[in-house]
Amino acid sequence: MASPKKYNMTVHCVMNWAKSELEHVGRIIALEDPDLQYSYALSTVNGMAHLKDALYELSQDSRYESHKADLLKTHGSVIRAMKHLIADFNVDVGTIEAFNTRGTLSNLSYLKVGRKTRRNRKH
Repeated sequence: MASPKKYNMTVHCVMNWAKSELEHVGRIIALEDPDLQYSYALSTVNGMAHLKDALYELSQDSRYESHKADLLKTHGSVIRAMKHLIADFNVDVGTIEAFNTRGTLSNLSYLKVGRKTRRNRKH
């Protein structure tokens, strides 16, 4: 889903942004204090929501057709990381939605899907 705003970034720039955001996940896990973990995870999920929108924007731009596969793969990785942070650190997506006062993010409904466990997966 596209953001109502345009990021107008280059592929190189957005891929470096992705690398930086994904490195945060390891730093969050390394923290011992659960309140610090939560706060850092909340901030990271918010940043990743913007990154996801920028990746999607570029993947839909015909000028970057040769990079589309990499952009979409990174887009999927970012969404998976966001879902893990939300589940593992009990991040409240509603807080991010409330913080989005100027409507810069796309719809966050993709984050509200329940996480599957082994018990409720179909074999």
